[in-house]
Amino acid sequence: FMKRIAKTFFTAALLFLFQLLSPSPAAETPDATTELRTLVDRVRDRLREGKRTEQDLRPELKAFEDLLTKHADEKTDATAQILLMKAHVYLEVLENTPKATDLVRQLKRDFPETSLGRDADKILAAFQQEEIRRSLAVGKPFPDFTEKDLEGNPLSPAALKGKVVLIDFWATWCAP
Repeated sequence: FMKRIAKTFFTAALLFLFQLLSPSPAAETPDATTELRTLVDRVRDRLREGKRTEQDLRPELKAFEDLLTKHADEKTDATAQILLMKAHVYLEVLENTPKATDLVRQLKRDFPETSLGRDADKILAAFQQEEIRRSLAVGKPFPDFTEKDLEGNPLSPAALKGKVVLIDFWATWCAP
């Protein structure tokens, strides 16, 4: 059931990205966009076949690199989108947030003048939110953190392991 949800989410995310982030026809490089759409279709086909590991998707991941190399001299939104889509494969399918984050940082560095390069910090924040959402899933251990109590002493959920713990997040400006 969870795989079906993840697959549906990934497909919806890809479609949303194409609609939302597609550059205007005057600014895009039709070859890069067309080739990327073909590659995304290949990734979708592999997912429908149940291929969800980095090993399974190795040819498609290499194809992302090949596309980037082919269009290396084009600093357009269409070319930047190739890198973003590869990052989404790492985030959504392979659940490799560090690799996805590295790719978005590369996007920011290599394509700073594109709309995606300018939005890289927002994309990174969204990736972090996705990682947090995943870590808070039912059945997964609560992520550990350390915070100071009202007296300034360190407090962490891990220190309370084996005890019943109610965690209530609030801000000092919130009314009781």
